[in-house]
Amino acid sequence: MIKINQITKFILGALALILLVWIIWEVRSVGIYFGISVVIALMGRPLMRLFSKIPLGNKHMPNWTQAMLTLFSFIAIISLLFKIFIPIINSQIKIIASLDVEKLLTAFDAPLERLELWAASMNLEGMDQESIRSNLADKIDVSILGDVLSTVFSSMGNLVIAVFSVLFITFFLLKDGNIVNNMVDALTPDKYLSNVHRILSETKDLLSRYFLGIALQVSIITSIVSIGLTIVGIPNALLIGLISGIINIIPYLGPVIGGSIGITLGLLSNVHLDLETELLPLLLKVSAVFATAQLTDNFILQPVIFSKSVKAHPLEIFLVIMIAGTLAGIGGMILAVPFYTIMRIVAKEFFQGYKVVQGLTKDL
Repeated sequence: MIKINQITKFILGALALILLVWIIWEVRSVGIYFGISVVIALMGRPLMRLFSKIPLGNKHMPNWTQAMLTLFSFIAIISLLFKIFIPIINSQIKIIASLDVEKLLTAFDAPLERLELWAASMNLEGMDQESIRSNLADKIDVSILGDVLSTVFSSMGNLVIAVFSVLFITFFLLKDGNIVNNMVDALTPDKYLSNVHRILSETKDLLSRYFLGIALQVSIITSIVSIGLTIVGIPNALLIGLISGIINIIPYLGPVIGGSIGITLGLLSNVHLDLETELLPLLLKVSAVFATAQLTDNFILQPVIFSKSVKAHPLEIFLVIMIAGTLAGIGGMILAVPFYTIMRIVAKEFFQGYKVVQGLTKDL
């Protein structure tokens, strides 16, 4: 029979595990801050190496100075982006807020008349022009913009805390490069330390390249869309390009979402145009811009970023992303490649004897 003290240990262990899971869930925001900080620190590694090579007399720049300069570089870039985009965002908000729904609906008069005639010939009810206009007017609610802005401003306090937390954690991750290693060492049995050190080193290198590649991907997509929409004549093209570039982080699905948002914003800025002679040709031009961006991303950027940076086959990456999306939605799709990369590195160290692992990790 199982001894009483064994049962007691089991119950206490289970309770401790439940308590730990509860605590992690309650402070999940801290985990999110730490995760963001890790990503920024990984992207900052090349800058840290660059600053470490700058001589100061007979000595090298201390770690805390390198970390501060790296952090200030990120802050400067983000501040510059805010300075550029805040006026553009304000302009786009004014365009949407001043949108005349009735004027917008008049652009659809001719198509709606044809639709009404077709519905009448097919004996379809509820397809008359007035019913359709009424339904469209109900769906288009510009006042929702005010609710969105109110939510944003009410969240400013939490945003300040989040920014401070991320900056604070990132500074120490950059300054004390081995802080994560030391934390892992404390939880790792001595006989596995060498394996874990190799895992951490390789993970940092691969993920650093991956996140820098993602930043390059966002920049290129933003540039393609912004330049294309500017040539077409869409107002605030830079803002639409940035939105598309950021949403493009979502693998495969991101370009579709970004394109839909971009086309919508572009058309809302030109509702005064005639639908058939001007608006539809403009729609085709805008769609061509987003199609060019998506083709560039699918055939050039993604193979380079996903395959080259993490050393995995494009089909392998595609299947991993699709499985992650099925299991965990959009969040799973975004985290799929970094998580899969870590899993492959761990498998290479501890399960190299299996043929499946050898096949998946042969390029690492």
